[in-house]
Amino acid sequence: MFEDILLGMRMPFMNILQLFDFLPNVFFHIKDIHQKFIWMNVSLREYLGEKEEMGFLNKTDVDYFNPDLVFLYKHEDIEVITTRRPILNQHWFVPGRNNEQKWFISSKIPLIDIDGNVIAIAGLMWNLSQEYKTVYPLSEMKNVIDYIFSHYREKISIETLASLVFLSQRQFERRFREIFCLSPSDFILKVRLDNAICYLVESEESITQIAINCGFYDSSYFTRQFKKMTAMSPKQFRKKYASNRSSEKVTQQSINNKMSEKYKKMSR
Repeated sequence: MFEDILLGMRMPFMNILQLFDFLPNVFFHIKDIHQKFIWMNVSLREYLGEKEEMGFLNKTDVDYFNPDLVFLYKHEDIEVITTRRPILNQHWFVPGRNNEQKWFISSKIPLIDIDGNVIAIAGLMWNLSQEYKTVYPLSEMKNVIDYIFSHYREKISIETLASLVFLSQRQFERRFREIFCLSPSDFILKVRLDNAICYLVESEESITQIAINCGFYDSSYFTRQFKKMTAMSPKQFRKKYASNRSSEKVTQQSINNKMSEKYKKMSR
């Protein structure tokens, strides 16, 4: 097993892994092909509440996260393992307290042995929330991101977003893509789909109502985009991942609070 190899490695390599303990705002992990954790840096262990240095061994995302995030992480892991290609600079956006934006950049790569077999995956998540107020390329779009998180349930025009930063629509779209590696429309779509996933897992609302709650006024379009992202229809996703949801009525505010809780430690 890869974890046996890892634990048996010579000290110089182990020291290299421990360098990740000294990177601020970085969460690093290695998983085997069964998606079990075999290494975490200190920051990630603290975030997950692991008091023992190797307490994460043989645990998976299921042991730490709610089903909506588990699905997304698992989806990425399987893609890296099966395609043997990295997923780089994947943006994760969630609404935080007081509608403040929180976002992260995640990258995952396959670890391949000398025979060409994928034996594990390694991942990094960089917390951009800590950099938000000090890094100008990010902070210049603060009003835009705040607006999207506050109004994603409504129709949002690119012209309106551009006016928030005093740019022409063309200048705005170009600048936004330079900073986030996503178009403004794709950014909005991702925020809406992330919220839809949370609704499907946590609420009893109809799929049509969830689509409306998340800013989709065409149910067919919502289903197409959701299936494109998850390879499942909203109905199939709910059936697979929402079996343990609470019967408690879920409101938009409670959805935001739940999503905020998942990331609040990352933003410290």
